[in-house]
Amino acid sequence: MRKVIVMTAILALTACGQESNDKIQRAKAASETSTVQAPIAQWAVEVKLGKTQALSDLTARLLEHGFSSYIYVDEGVQHVLLGPFNTQEQAQEKLTRLTTKLDNLEAAVIELPPGKPAH
Repeated sequence: MRKVIVMTAILALTACGQESNDKIQRAKAASETSTVQAPIAQWAVEVKLGKTQALSDLTARLLEHGFSSYIYVDEGVQHVLLGPFNTQEQAQEKLTRLTTKLDNLEAAVIELPPGKPAH
């Protein structure tokens, strides 16, 4: 759509006899899309499963207390994660809230490896 508008503007300038290479170049430059890198979330809170605890029980317990989690499988090992978070401080705040609300829970802030899905 944007290119159609730019081409229409270029044609209008040409038809009016106001063809200016500078104006055409500015119109073309405005139509080019600039790439903006979104912040990459690289932190999460990993909640460890107890030896006798089922994965479904842990995720249900987290959800019951207002913590939305997801399961990440890496080389056959299931990890229960909260997040992702853009900063380590945000992940630490979530960990503090988690350990305050839930007793007997082993959890830690982890850095997500590059190239691994954050969600």
